[in-house]
Amino acid sequence: MDTITLNPDLTEDEAFEAYRALYSGGADVERLPGPLRTEVVAHRLPRMLVFDRRLAGVAHARSPRRVARDGFDHITLHLVLSGSLMLEVPDAIRRIEAGSLALFDLTRPQRTWTDGARVVTAAVARDRLDPRALDGLDLHGLVLGPPEAGLLIDLVRSLAARAAALTPDLAGAATDSLGLMLGATLASLRDRSMLPPPPVAAGRARARAIAYIEQHLGDRGLTATVIAEGAGVSRSVLYRLFEPAGGVARYVQQQRLARLRRALSRAGDDRTVDELAAVAGFTSPSHAGRLFRGTFGVPPGEYRRSLRVRSNPTGGPRQLPGEGAPSGLVAWHGELL
Repeated sequence: MDTITLNPDLTEDEAFEAYRALYSGGADVERLPGPLRTEVVAHRLPRMLVFDRRLAGVAHARSPRRVARDGFDHITLHLVLSGSLMLEVPDAIRRIEAGSLALFDLTRPQRTWTDGARVVTAAVARDRLDPRALDGLDLHGLVLGPPEAGLLIDLVRSLAARAAALTPDLAGAATDSLGLMLGATLASLRDRSMLPPPPVAAGRARARAIAYIEQHLGDRGLTATVIAEGAGVSRSVLYRLFEPAGGVARYVQQQRLARLRRALSRAGDDRTVDELAAVAGFTSPSHAGRLFRGTFGVPPGEYRRSLRVRSNPTGGPRQLPGEGAPSGLVAWHGELL
């Protein structure tokens, strides 16, 4: 279990810069007028990150340009434990009161801000969620309270309290449990006609396309035309199906990066980085290296070495100063692809 905490002994200006740097890989952080508070503890679980933050006087924004650049596609749940948090998504501005949570789709722009709140955030990889629970559902900016999502809220609160003490087996089970609970909550809301039904035909077509991409990911000739033919849809339909993920080409790129990262993470795989990049379907090792570094914050070779040479053998929390802090969190977020 890995944990990151910010150094509590920084000045106010240093604390803001450290916090801004920590989140620079996934959001633009803005300082607002009034008192500042930027306390954060982050935990890395399998395919999920959990953050416990006490914030005041800050805003986070993911612009369309940033969304297109970083390629993040995971889902986040923000549970407000105290105070309140404002959110802005396309066509809506909402307040999240204490005891409620909001859902965000990282493939879409968003902005949040607060003048005082304690927020627990769970960022979970999309592949840990049942696609049937998400297909056709606009969950971006959806706010749920205890009447609609009481068990899900309890689980997120418990994760923040117990993440640091979880064994590897329990950490994996926690990720699976959150995915199941979120899916069950959304299914319950649909059963009560509180959410619109998913378009079944579109969901099945996207599932066929995803399966075809997975099967042929190592093929360098995997184009939109080839995928459309393999999935039995037109190219225009294919483009619409993958528009929320930034397009079909970006989706394929993200899957290749994820495959390369998984291969680099396997201790028993002694193939070279170039060989692994070719197996993942990249046209050249240099292209793979540039994309990998841009997504995960480090070159692929350094990423592999960092896993094999433990820099923190005691397993205790790492104190992050104001300089050089973002690389760990960028890599953590990248692991959710």
